[in-house]
Amino acid sequence: MAYHHAAQDALPPPESVDVTPRLAARVAVPRGPSVRIARPRPEGRLAELTAAGSTLVSAGTGEGKTVLVAGWAASGRVPGALAWYTLPEQGTDLATFWSDLLTAFNRAGVRLGDGRPRLLSTAEHRPYQPLDDILALFYDLSEPVVLVFDGVHRIRDRFVLDCLDLLLMEPPPALRLVLLGRGALRLRLQRLRLDGLLGEMSTADLRFDRAETVRLLQAHGLSLDDEQIDRLLARTGGWAAGLRLAAMSLDPADPARSLARFSGTAAPVADYLADEVAPLSPAVRSFLLHTSVAERISGSLATALSGRLDSQRLLEDLAARTGLVRPVDRQGEWFDHHELLREYLYHRLQLEEPDTAPAIHRRAAHWYAQHGAPLPALRHAVASADHHEVGRILFTRALPRLMSADGAILAEEVRPLAAAADTAPSVTTLACAAVTALYRRDFVRARTRLRQARSMLSGEPAGLRPAAEIGLSALGAIAAGSLGENRAARKAAGRVLTLTGPGAASDMPAMAEYRALAHWCIGRTQLWQGAVSAAHRTLQDAATAAGECRLDLTELSADAHRAVAEVVRGELRAGTKLARSTAADAQRRAAGLEPYVGGAYLALALTELQRDHPLVAARYLAQAATAAETGADQPVRCAVRVAEARLLVQSGDQGTARRVIAELRAGGLPGLLTEWLAGAEVEAELAAGAPAAIIDRLPARGEPGDWDRIWLGWADLSLHRPGGARQRIAPLRRSADRGRAVAVEESLITALAAEALRQDGVAVEAVDRALGLAFEDQLSHPFRAAGHRLEPLIRRQQRVLGSYASFASTLIDEHAAATGAPAAEPLTERELTVLRYLPTMSSNDEIAADLHISVNTVKTHLKSLYRKLGVGNRREAIRQGRVRELLGSPAQQPAPLREEASRPPYRI
Repeated sequence: MAYHHAAQDALPPPESVDVTPRLAARVAVPRGPSVRIARPRPEGRLAELTAAGSTLVSAGTGEGKTVLVAGWAASGRVPGALAWYTLPEQGTDLATFWSDLLTAFNRAGVRLGDGRPRLLSTAEHRPYQPLDDILALFYDLSEPVVLVFDGVHRIRDRFVLDCLDLLLMEPPPALRLVLLGRGALRLRLQRLRLDGLLGEMSTADLRFDRAETVRLLQAHGLSLDDEQIDRLLARTGGWAAGLRLAAMSLDPADPARSLARFSGTAAPVADYLADEVAPLSPAVRSFLLHTSVAERISGSLATALSGRLDSQRLLEDLAARTGLVRPVDRQGEWFDHHELLREYLYHRLQLEEPDTAPAIHRRAAHWYAQHGAPLPALRHAVASADHHEVGRILFTRALPRLMSADGAILAEEVRPLAAAADTAPSVTTLACAAVTALYRRDFVRARTRLRQARSMLSGEPAGLRPAAEIGLSALGAIAAGSLGENRAARKAAGRVLTLTGPGAASDMPAMAEYRALAHWCIGRTQLWQGAVSAAHRTLQDAATAAGECRLDLTELSADAHRAVAEVVRGELRAGTKLARSTAADAQRRAAGLEPYVGGAYLALALTELQRDHPLVAARYLAQAATAAETGADQPVRCAVRVAEARLLVQSGDQGTARRVIAELRAGGLPGLLTEWLAGAEVEAELAAGAPAAIIDRLPARGEPGDWDRIWLGWADLSLHRPGGARQRIAPLRRSADRGRAVAVEESLITALAAEALRQDGVAVEAVDRALGLAFEDQLSHPFRAAGHRLEPLIRRQQRVLGSYASFASTLIDEHAAATGAPAAEPLTERELTVLRYLPTMSSNDEIAADLHISVNTVKTHLKSLYRKLGVGNRREAIRQGRVRELLGSPAQQPAPLREEASRPPYRI
């Protein structure tokens, strides 16, 4: 469109017009709040967009649109003169719109034509008559002008909208338009967006960030600590009106107390929100009150709460026109209120319709339950004060979530009912108390609450009783298993499987979750009772089912225990891989999950013990002990202590080992740990040269197990009874479930017994079999424990067969180092100190920092001690240091360096 006539002749002759106070206010830049801060971040964004073309600032009520743009106008960063026009609340017609707009230009000092205000009139059949004349004046502007339209959502007149669309589509070169509004506007903006000709700022751009919040509070004379600022931002979401209301409400002398009272029901906030809600019709206001019970609302949920079939349309209309609700997803399916507004509305609902609120909560509970959201369903059931409904949702849907990432939410939802367990005991309140106790890992108290609940079970309605029985049994299995009461845990878990098996009630949506929990509990008891292969299968099933049900804590714990089973079976590589992936998964998912993966660290420690890496094993045992202590996991805690006893034996500290073993034996242990303890004791007796004590003790244990036969075989060999040793272990060759570790030791006993009986071929074949079983996992400890008798057999196997050469070479080198000549020259005190750091896996830089010496000095000491020990690298130095007894037990080594104190030595 071209405009060629002169600007001074563009308008019709002026008519007299009075600039009323109301009009003067609409064409002036608003004053804004008395306390205002500079906001370089959004103001810079606004300046950038305005310089490029037209800009739309669209956000809900109280988001600070007007204050931001007015502050920008006062900052001096506006690219030219600024004309401001605030649209009237009731909208405007075309003639008034243009007349007011010309007044706004005049007020801004921008001359259009002769610069005099005038009234414009439009004939009904020619509404656009003055438009070309006015646009001609805009196109003739020689200096840049920013024109702000505040409140464009108020425009309803079709002709005004068309004219504004024309200004946006064909903007005069010197004119920059800034539109402020809320919700969906009636303007045709899609083409501008598509062509990239419209800059936009939304709610996210206007929200106060942390730094701006601090400056705003300081401007009001308030000083809050970091935690209080976090709470305020969480309550307001950075909403400008909310922060300003908070700043006016908080007491500078006691901000913590006044912040705790700040909510949507506080007088200043409630008054502000009441004004926003007041223009709505009674029906719409009632809709908002009824939907305020939910944090997020969909059309379907809103219909359930309000009874309105047009809820989706109404939500969309409220979001578009008022901003009182906001879409929270791209599909426009879900909406929410601002948190302070929701608090205000819910407060009004309780005041105005006190009998209706519980019923609406029950509707919400039913809707969430039917839509697979058990925890929101439980929250609304609790809010309804209907204990029967709470019990129904808890036992049929929500309770298994305790062993998921939602466990904290579940415990928080049932906390009000748990607090009533003493004053109003019922199956439901006592079960809620047990849930909160289990979440706190107070398993003894949980067991007491469960016993009380079970005593009242007969009084429950018949329809709820089976679900309550399942839920109480599941909680009982978890508590008993964590306390190490394996028989009780297995019995309770078995009851869950029976009640959820074929023929179980069909109204149990959480049936799969309960069965996953039961298998996990049974798998744990099988492991600690010594049924390792069965435990491995059960735990694998449990982990798979838990993963499908999103019971992530159950899945982590099942995999951690399964890693222990793998290692105990002698599958070190598989166990290590599973343990590391499980620990890494826990670290990746969230903080605070270590108590559920104590078994993974235990598996890693056991692996390193089997590989003769006692210092690394000690580190993992420390992590496992911390996890077990935090999680109050009695079986893992006991397993760690038994493994520490084995570590003492391997490190040569037999006296301490025997004292620890005696303490553990007196305390009573489950089958697997009893077996581990017996193994540590056997190794200690053999090291002390007392094999007869082993033979005297073991028969008292009844029919010998696989490991009993191994230990008796070693004892017979030490007593020079090779035939007896062969006879002891003969049944193991026929055992299908013996495991790799047993198979390795059985092969070594066979080899040594055959050697003593001069059966050379059998001896070589047995050594070859042992190497084949052990080399992939680097299972070196059984070879080392066998002592010097094995080295000639390994050499013979290499000459005859030559298989597994690298592993055999490592074993031979270790034996050679163990029997090598002593150092010709003793180590200095500093060299000995550096040597003791080598097993900690610390780098030269870390050793230097810890000893307060230079890295070059560390290198000099290393070079010297390598020469004196006759070795060429760190690994050989560690090995030779142990052989020469220069490295003591793990407790005598330097602690891990500071930056490594909280992490495992490998990447897990």
